[in-house]
Amino acid sequence: MLQITTLRVGSCRVPAAAAGLPDRGKVMLPALAHFIETGKTTLLVDCGYGNAFFVATEKFPGRAYRLVTPVVLPPEEHLTKQLLHLPDRVVLTHMHGDHVAGLMDLPDHIPVSASNDAISHLRGLSTLGATLAACPHYLRDGILKRTPQAIENHPVVATSLAQFPYGNDLTDTGDVIAISLPGHGVGQIGIWLPAAATFLIADAAYSCGALRSGRLPPAFVLATLGNAKAYRDTFNRLRALMQARPDISFIPSHCRECAP
Repeated sequence: MLQITTLRVGSCRVPAAAAGLPDRGKVMLPALAHFIETGKTTLLVDCGYGNAFFVATEKFPGRAYRLVTPVVLPPEEHLTKQLLHLPDRVVLTHMHGDHVAGLMDLPDHIPVSASNDAISHLRGLSTLGATLAACPHYLRDGILKRTPQAIENHPVVATSLAQFPYGNDLTDTGDVIAISLPGHGVGQIGIWLPAAATFLIADAAYSCGALRSGRLPPAFVLATLGNAKAYRDTFNRLRALMQARPDISFIPSHCRECAP
């Protein structure tokens, strides 16, 4: 039986309006990771923050990232404090620091997967470009050292989701399907878990409430963090899916109502 355990691996403080949230001022948003057990294998989707984030942002230009989004990582929220056992594979939805930093706390031998676009883009980033892409060069180098593999190496399968009809079967069983969710960062993917009717949608929305209400982050934020037009298209398709399939649980990576 498929099981999903959601972990809070640190939090960051951001202006609520920048995340499309109705709150006033600044809010703390969790960085969520998900441990998936299929019965045959285990996968960790994203890794949240970790000590590597603070190393990567100690000096400029990386420090600018920490100044813009201050981070809190209590000892009990470190990834290795929460995992009962190591995953067979890590899947990164995209390459932003709040999704990848915790990877450096895991042994090097664990395979890592991401989209081909995300991997190729990371390889081409300069030191300054890596910071501007929200993956300072220390994190960039740590990921590339592990030789991440493209999710596109896995078979393409039908998903049963009208708005997202195809994805890549990461386990060859149909239990864990990676689906392209373009617009945020480069090469973002989500994870569809049919048996649990659960869709991990990464940063394609910052909260379930935003999807329900149709509240998008400001255009300048969308453009700064990716492709605004593609983000809106993905967001609108997710909204349509939410309305058509009320049985599906949507889990954005920074949603406070989804956090443990």
